[in-house]
Amino acid sequence: MEKIKFKIDLGIITHDGVVEHPFVNISVNGYPKFGEILKKDKIIEFDVEIEENTKNSLTVEYTNKDPKTDVVFAGDDIIKDKRVEIKSLTMNDIELDFFAFDTEDTLSYKSFDGKENHTGFQASKLSWNGCTTFTFTTPIYIWILENI
Repeated sequence: MEKIKFKIDLGIITHDGVVEHPFVNISVNGYPKFGEILKKDKIIEFDVEIEENTKNSLTVEYTNKDPKTDVVFAGDDIIKDKRVEIKSLTMNDIELDFFAFDTEDTLSYKSFDGKENHTGFQASKLSWNGCTTFTFTTPIYIWILENI
């Protein structure tokens, strides 16, 4: 087993008209590690033990955006919004560079309605109800050396 320390810095963007602040779920390989309504930016830290020589995924889900109340338009322009941004992701005290992960196989975002799909840096921006998935293998230090 390999112990991995995660540190995720989340940015929360909301406005006064938001009925409910963003609800964020974080899991590793489907096992919940965090689930909370966030009113402001937050750093989430946790450790997990993962089998060696396995493919794994960290997911960040944003689930409660209501486009009728959470997005404010002036004409065609969005002037107020509700969203979640992954400002940084650190594994075992090594901060990962979102710009280095430009394939769907490593870092991707998919909205639940299927209308939004992004990879790399853009996948760190959860602007609609959806999920960002970060895929990695163990041993983690070898994966980091090969991918950064």
